[in-house]
Amino acid sequence: MELKVKHPLSKKEVKAIIREMAEIFGEEIAEKMLSKKDRVEVAEFDKTTEILLVNGKPFFIRRKDLIFPLVIALYELSNEEDLRKWPRRVVVDEGAVPYIINGADVMAAGIVDADENIKEGDFVFVVEEQYGRPLAIGIALMTGKAMKEKPKGKAVKNIHHAKDKIWNITVG
Repeated sequence: MELKVKHPLSKKEVKAIIREMAEIFGEEIAEKMLSKKDRVEVAEFDKTTEILLVNGKPFFIRRKDLIFPLVIALYELSNEEDLRKWPRRVVVDEGAVPYIINGADVMAAGIVDADENIKEGDFVFVVEEQYGRPLAIGIALMTGKAMKEKPKGKAVKNIHHAKDKIWNITVG
């Protein structure tokens, strides 16, 4: 799928994204994701979703007022960072990986760890247990504490996963 760039973001809008990422992940991680010097552009993905390009690469997804890094962006960051310790993480066992990669929602039974500060409705990212590689981003359907304690039920609505149509975006 090819994206068409709509317009660049202003420096003020980029600073707002950096602040939002700092609130979610902390200042140090936010600075690794985005700097004030980066060129950020908006491309429409569908009627409700925009993809934000950082220096020409798809990096963030934005829906309504929610913004979150894409799986490909988290994958790049995982080369330097252990995502299994980050805020907003949901860690799953190896048995869940093939299902999540195929677009399945994350079930509580496959979760081995989660950030206890996750609230229902938060954007979260899902990583596999062994190496901490990112698999998906989604919307939490229960709190992080419940994800760790409940033996069953849907925990995360999968909205983007590795190898899906967002993963394969090209920019025209």
